[in-house]
Amino acid sequence: MQIDSKATVQAFLDASVRGDESAMRALLHADIEVVEADSLPYGGVHRGADGFIALIRRVFTTWRDTQVSVQSVVAEGDQVVMLATMTGRGRETGTAFTMPIAEVWTLRDGKILRITPYYLDTQLLCDIAAGRR
Repeated sequence: MQIDSKATVQAFLDASVRGDESAMRALLHADIEVVEADSLPYGGVHRGADGFIALIRRVFTTWRDTQVSVQSVVAEGDQVVMLATMTGRGRETGTAFTMPIAEVWTLRDGKILRITPYYLDTQLLCDIAAGRR
């Protein structure tokens, strides 16, 4: 049976928008890990479903008015690339940002195993998070 990686990622994104944590968890591989740039306030490797859910909360509470708008999701086998734009405001300064991002999602056995986000300008995000802008 062929598993549709793009449909799996889309189902996860849809569950995330609905705030359906149990549906999100059902799509995560037991060995899920998310690798964020070390320089970010939420940087590092986040492992397991609990670590991933905690990361999502941390990302969305680091900023105010955070939104992610997905422009494109492309899949080839177990690899999915999502192109999106993240917008928000610094919690301390209220400085607005618009940040293009790309995320590489790797699936195994039809479940999300690894996500690696790439931000266009991590320095800008760090400066805003630290209140320097």
